[in-house]
Amino acid sequence: MRERGSGIVTRWPVLQEHPVTSEDLDDTGRTRDEAVERWMSVARLAYIDRCPALRAVRERRELDLRFRTTSTPPAVSGRPTDVVVTAHVTEIMPSSLVMAVRIRPIGGSDNRTLDATWVVAVVDRASGQVRTIGEEMRGDLIALERSAEYFN
Repeated sequence: MRERGSGIVTRWPVLQEHPVTSEDLDDTGRTRDEAVERWMSVARLAYIDRCPALRAVRERRELDLRFRTTSTPPAVSGRPTDVVVTAHVTEIMPSSLVMAVRIRPIGGSDNRTLDATWVVAVVDRASGQVRTIGEEMRGDLIALERSAEYFN
């Protein structure tokens, strides 16, 4: 988990707002791990749906996207009323990419912005071999990142 200061502004191609319900909070006013995971998962899937090459991988039966967590945020405290969740790709490597999700609580007494990251690989389901990130996927990812319109 990395906590970001208010001086860093980045652009994100995916932005979602989720209300925080009483079921999302524990007795101390912190978000439950299940709620945080749900918000992050929905944002990751929204990013994949916006990227034609990633969406094509997900739709093919012989390939799969494998996510390996590199950092996850702790629970959001302070009884937030809503969260803004954004997603983007921060790095493209020959055989993987790094996807980031940022959670910004709205309302409540804690306004810390929290980040989570995953290394994402394209994997052959039958052999388990990691495939390279081809030029088509690289181009789609770069185009999506350049079209990012949200700030968080």
